[in-house]
Formats: sequence, structure tokens, C-alpha cells
Amino acid sequence: MDIDIEVIELPDLDGFRIEALLPNGHSVGYINIIVKGTVADLCDLCVKDSYLYFWPSFMPVFLSIQRKRNFQNKGIGSRLLTTAIEHSKFKGCSQMKGWMHGDKPRLEKFYRSFGFQISGINIELDLENMHNKAFKSDSQRLAF
Repeated sequence: MDIDIEVIELPDLDGFRIEALLPNGHSVGYINIIVKGTVADLCDLCVKDSYLYFWPSFMPVFLSIQRKRNFQNKGIGSRLLTTAIEHSKFKGCSQMKGWMHGDKPRLEKFYRSFGFQISGINIELDLENMHNKAFKSDSQRLAF
């Protein structure tokens, strides 16, 4: 799947956003990080299950709606998180923290594959001592 990853700095929020974009510019996923000192707070990670594409039909009053394919379980979340880890380290962060919301067993497997420590719904990654755990091959990591 041809997906571009774009890092967008958010200086007003002391953070950054990483977008997964289709060649046509539509966003199919994102991750938001707020930097607090040396801690990268993972605010949210989302891979869209679909997007709606609108275009005018031949009839002037109606719009056509087409539901595009599912983008989950294609490795997009892994690419977003890997880029977020790399960019957090570049910005001088030594830790990444966040919390899980949703399918907890699936999310635990996903975050553990990157080396995150999990306590309840809280997740934490030591960026200084991770020994490249975040860069396992995609086949070893849960596609997300």
C-alpha cells in the first residue's frame, strides 16, 4: 500500500503530529505527541477503518458517497509509531508515555512488540535503553 508519512510540527502545543497519507492527500491515520521536557506524551494513535469520499453526481441536488477500503491491519500504525519514536528521540526525549483505550489485549500485544512496559492501561517506553526494540521487522510486529 502506497502511504506517505508526514511529520507536522505543532510549536504552539510543544508537540508534533504524524499523518499517514494516501497519494491523493487523504489522511488514513495519525499520531499526536506532546513533548513535556524529556517525556513524549502519546496523546492518540488512530488508523482509520475507512473514509468517505464525496463527489457531485450528474444530478445537481445529490452527492455520491463511496466508502473506501479499510486501512487497519496494514502496518500503518506501526509506521506511525516507529516514526513517532524516532522523532521523539530526535527532539531529545528519553521516555514515551501514554494510555490504551479500546481493544486492550490487541493493544497490549501491539505496544509490547515495540518494547513498551504496560501497567493497567498505562504504557511507557524508555527511549534511551530500548536497544532498537521498536525496529523489529514488520513480520515480527502485529500489523496495526
